[in-house]
Amino acid sequence: MSPTPPLFSLPEARTRFTKSTREALNNKNIKPLLSTFSQVPGSENEKKCTLDQAFRGILEEEIINHSSCENVLAIISLAIGGVTEGICTASTPFVLLGDVLDCLPLDQCDTIFTFVEKNVATWKSNTFYSAGKNYLLRMCNDLLRRLSKSQNTVFCGRIQLFLARLFPLSEKSGLNLQSQFNLENVTVFNTNEQESTLGQKHTEDREEGMDVEEGEMGDEEAPTTWITSGTLCNAMRRFHGKLFSSILKKF
Repeated sequence: MSPTPPLFSLPEARTRFTKSTREALNNKNIKPLLSTFSQVPGSENEKKCTLDQAFRGILEEEIINHSSCENVLAIISLAIGGVTEGICTASTPFVLLGDVLDCLPLDQCDTIFTFVEKNVATWKSNTFYSAGKNYLLRMCNDLLRRLSKSQNTVFCGRIQLFLARLFPLSEKSGLNLQSQFNLENVTVFNTNEQESTLGQKHTEDREEGMDVEEGEMGDEEAPTTWITSGTLCNAMRRFHGKLFSSILKKF
């Protein structure tokens, strides 16, 4: 018969997990956590919850001590490894990310979010996706509320692109299920070419031979863009009247 393992109280188990987490962080290796998880008695769920709290406790200490982003990301990486090894809850890395982004200033949040972007393949895997998709969506929305859309344009765009990469096209939160459209998006322009001043060149506004700068709309593209904007502001309009009939004739 194998010897009976020593009995530990919950505070003792938490202390051991905290010590092992600190050791794993210093060594950048998950082995101390695996060893402690196998030695501490109790149900698997109890040990996972205790390790989850140990991760949050160590992370809190690092944030209070103003540790570098590398140390913070190392803790999150350990949690990801812990989920892969089955010794902590699947939602733990996302809870830690949420804690970090809530506490750090925006310049450091940029570094943390770079880590989130690089691990999009991990978040989309079967192990993490179901447990973390709502956490990631809430985390990104919280970040967007903190950012200025005029001063942090690039960061806002990165968040939107990350969400587009993370969620499939069929994701319910990204669908317009109630068919609500911005009907106030109306661009008024002159459709009569004879009355339009779009093509007229004014020497005081544009020097002769000046090229259109990158990102600037030329005179030829502007009418097409405005017409498209008026068309897409209410998609249901495409299924009524002569326009829908003309579309069907093409097939």
